[in-house]
Amino acid sequence: MRPRPEPETEQPRNLERKNVLIDFAVQSTVRMPVRGTYSDGWPKGLVVHFTAGRRGGLRKALDSIKSGAEKGFTYLVIGDDGSLVQGHPVEQWGYHAGESKWPGLKSSVHRDLIGVEINCAGKLERIAEGKFQTWFGTPVPIENVRMVEESAWGCPTGHYEKFTDKQEETLMRLILWLKRNDPTGETFSFDFVLGHHEVSGKKGIGRWRKNDPGGSLSMPMDKFRERLKQQWEMDSRV
Repeated sequence: MRPRPEPETEQPRNLERKNVLIDFAVQSTVRMPVRGTYSDGWPKGLVVHFTAGRRGGLRKALDSIKSGAEKGFTYLVIGDDGSLVQGHPVEQWGYHAGESKWPGLKSSVHRDLIGVEINCAGKLERIAEGKFQTWFGTPVPIENVRMVEESAWGCPTGHYEKFTDKQEETLMRLILWLKRNDPTGETFSFDFVLGHHEVSGKKGIGRWRKNDPGGSLSMPMDKFRERLKQQWEMDSRV
């Protein structure tokens, strides 16, 4: 498993917090469109996506914010160097999940869950034995490829480009920060940390519409949720 992120400094609770910025995120000068404030003033959870685009660090993450804003989407972005870029306030929601569904949430889950895009090619095409490429034709080294089965991973069977260690470390750090800074103390739930392939897949809408993060994440989403709960308990004892 990846190295554990250091616990964040406890922040004061304030149920009227506005324009909330993540203290370890780079703020994009391009702001993403928001549609309103979450009903409880904070997201109930988070959807993990991949960009299905080319790898890149901070500059590429900033580019992902810009291109998403131009298309009317709203999300956080993690570059392959672990940099986190923010382009909208945490307490406000915008479109990122499309057709989606999950028990206990509104249809089109972006009204309840914040989205995070991870710069990664995602599901790959096998072009020969031991050779893979992205959908736009870029070769991916075999050591960066993970093969997963639907029965074990809960996503479409196939080969996926792996998230980097730093991306997964930042993802966990972000989720724990969202839980720790929840102004109500009970809105954000690890049970609602979901993959796009869950809310827009067989378990959500009854068919595969999306496959992210799929096998790009180093474990299935149900195990990732359990790992978050374990880390939260460990941090709470400190």
